[in-house]
Amino acid sequence: MKIGELVREYRLSKKLTQQELAEKSDLSLPFINLIENNRRNLSVDTLLKILSAMDIDPSDFFRPLSETSDDNLQLLIEKIQLNKNRTEIIDLFLNILNLNEE
Repeated sequence: MKIGELVREYRLSKKLTQQELAEKSDLSLPFINLIENNRRNLSVDTLLKILSAMDIDPSDFFRPLSETSDDNLQLLIEKIQLNKNRTEIIDLFLNILNLNEE
């Protein structure tokens, strides 16, 4: 899930329109629309304005993202542990990570 999608989910759960969120956060309606459709990156300051307008704590906002990552990581670990070629898989994975660092 992307940040914009999460903003939309929280906005809808608070029963706010995009216009209402725009007014409460002192942002424009088109900007809110672009954010929710993941067509615009937003700064930390802008995200904090939006979260404040919806009375959402930043740690609560990011919790679904971290839970998804934790679930994916746990699934990856389980699959590697069950695989008979786990040593080769781990070596390959580490090589891929090392390539990304270069």
